[in-house]
Amino acid sequence: MSTYYPLEKLRKIPGLEFAKYADPYAGGIGNSIRYLAVSPRTNDMRVRGLDNLFVAGEKSGLFVGHIEAMATGSLAGYNAVRYGIGMPLLTLPISTAIGDIISYENYRESTIDGRKNRYTFSGAEYFNRMKSLGLYSLDNEEIKRRIEKNNLTDIFKIKLI
Repeated sequence: MSTYYPLEKLRKIPGLEFAKYADPYAGGIGNSIRYLAVSPRTNDMRVRGLDNLFVAGEKSGLFVGHIEAMATGSLAGYNAVRYGIGMPLLTLPISTAIGDIISYENYRESTIDGRKNRYTFSGAEYFNRMKSLGLYSLDNEEIKRRIEKNNLTDIFKIKLI
C-alpha cells in the first residue's frame, strides 16, 4: 500500500473510474485504499461457491479494526484446518459478540443501506447494537460465563491435528 495514491491516477484503472476515498487520513495528504475485494461469505468465513477458501478482516466484510481482523482471522484459520481434515465447520453463535458481528455484517452487507456502513466493536452502528443486545461487557466473568454457556471455552486451543 502506498501512503498516497492520487485519485485521478486511480480512476484511470478499468473498473475504478468512479472510485472515491471513503477513509481519508491527514486532511487529504495521505489515504488508504480499502474494501475493493470484499468476498461474499458464510458465517463460518468460507467464501460462497468455493469450498476451500476462507477469508478474514476487510476481505470478509465491511469490518474496521484490528480486533475484527483477529477475530475473523482466527475463525477463518480454524475452519480452514477443520475443512482440511473433514470436520464440520464452526459458526460462532450470535449470543457472542464475535458471532453476532459476523452474522450482522453479513446480513447488513446484503442491503443497500448496510453497504454504506462499516462494522466495528469500537463505535457506530454495531457498537450501539452490541450494547442494546447486552453483548457489550467489561466484566470478564460475565464474558467467561457466556462463552462457557456456548461450550466454546478454549475452543481455539484444541489441537485438531
